[in-house]
Amino acid sequence: MDKVICVGKNYLKHAIELGDAIPEEPLYFIKPPSVIFTATGPSVPVHLPVDGEVHHEVELVFEIRRAGTAWKASRYTMGLDLTRRDLQNRLKKAGQPWEKAKVFKNSCILGPWREISSMEKLLAAPFAIEVNGQVRQQGQGQDMRWGPEFLMKDVGLWFPVCDGDLLFTGTPEGVGPLEHGDKVKITGLDIQYQIHIERKS
Repeated sequence: MDKVICVGKNYLKHAIELGDAIPEEPLYFIKPPSVIFTATGPSVPVHLPVDGEVHHEVELVFEIRRAGTAWKASRYTMGLDLTRRDLQNRLKKAGQPWEKAKVFKNSCILGPWREISSMEKLLAAPFAIEVNGQVRQQGQGQDMRWGPEFLMKDVGLWFPVCDGDLLFTGTPEGVGPLEHGDKVKITGLDIQYQIHIERKS
């Protein structure tokens, strides 16, 4: 594994809620493996930056494996792509790259991995994130503007894809802030895990 490839604005209503232009082709950004946090156990603490707004973005995540000359999704999980939203907005306004808002410790959270028995069934299954018992985001993979099979082919046009790279496929509408003490539950098909947020220095 070399990198985490993330797709931005792959759900139309999320792009609209951000107030951004709707891209005509997939928008990609990359996170390094050093920001990955794997959630294990019934409820694990995740330490996030003390200052600023950190927003949750729940996503279907695939592990990319080589299949002959092509790439395919071998396993999947539910993940969180975390964003320092206030910083991202400032950087966007200034016309600057916004990696600072995306690449920070624990900004890429992964749940347990599952084998893919049916991509059609997986994309039709609802997934969600609850914060303190309230549903914040919910969606289905079939609502993506560009589906996993297309993305597997497309990323290879822009990046040197490596065996074991991860693909975050975008998030539905409803993103919002995570505060100290928040209890977070992520569900999707046969995946469920919980974390709690620590934002103290």
